[in-house]
Amino acid sequence: MKLNKETKIGIVALVILSLFVWGFNFLKGKNILSANSSYYAIYDNIDGLEEASPVYLSGYNIGVVESIRLHNASKNKIVIKFSVEENIKLPVNTQAIIYPATLIAGKAIKLVFSEADKYYSNGDTIIGILEKDIVTSLSDELLPVKDKIENLLESMDSVLAIFDSQRRENLKSSLDNIHNITEDFNDLVDAEKEKLANILNNVESISSNLKNNNDQITNILENFSNISDSLDQANIKSTIDNANNTLAEFSAISAKINSGEGTIGMLINNDSLYINLNNLAADLDSFVIDLNENPGRYVHFSLFGKKDKK
Repeated sequence: MKLNKETKIGIVALVILSLFVWGFNFLKGKNILSANSSYYAIYDNIDGLEEASPVYLSGYNIGVVESIRLHNASKNKIVIKFSVEENIKLPVNTQAIIYPATLIAGKAIKLVFSEADKYYSNGDTIIGILEKDIVTSLSDELLPVKDKIENLLESMDSVLAIFDSQRRENLKSSLDNIHNITEDFNDLVDAEKEKLANILNNVESISSNLKNNNDQITNILENFSNISDSLDQANIKSTIDNANNTLAEFSAISAKINSGEGTIGMLINNDSLYINLNNLAADLDSFVIDLNENPGRYVHFSLFGKKDKK
């Protein structure tokens, strides 16, 4: 069958139109030649998300934002329609999070799957969440600080307003005094710098001596350890126990002496024996004196064997 010229032109025009439609949708992120599943998400704020923005799963591009429109019932909410590859199933409670893809590329959607066993159907609405970018987070955090700084500046202005010229002069004098004290302290440090250096040198010398005599110190400590071991092996406890027993026996003997038991106790506690011994000593003394003065009374002897006359 031979086609006429008009038919050929019509076929070529149809092909070009089809390629144009396909290319236009492809540039928008839509591939009309592949089967995709579409889902919806509702947001209070999309923060600059645009059509044809990518949809990621764990950093892998699986879809694209198809359309953005206002919610029919609530004009304060925005409905996002996006499509993903047909073979990817979204578990129930999956989150569609708008986040800054890069500083240049703008916003994108990332899907965070849940652990549910059930899945959304094509055309269902899933959970939409807006993730704050760094600038927004910093702005939210710095705004209270900004307010506090403004309040602090206002307070400082109020405080400074109460200072008259005299108070300002007094404040200047106080600051000058502080400056003078600081300079005096610096001068003192400079003057004593040599002494401080000597002290540090002495400390270093002591440390060096300890290091150099480390072996001798070790020997001294070992000798102390040996003395301690010797004392431990000397059975000091037994010696102390014997001494305690001796003191106890001596205490018992002393108690008996004090109570008058035994010869020593009688000598110490009974004065009659002392008196008798004293009298005996006096009699012996008189006897010795009389014996020296009158020996004839007690000793009788004769050179010729004769007895003295009475």
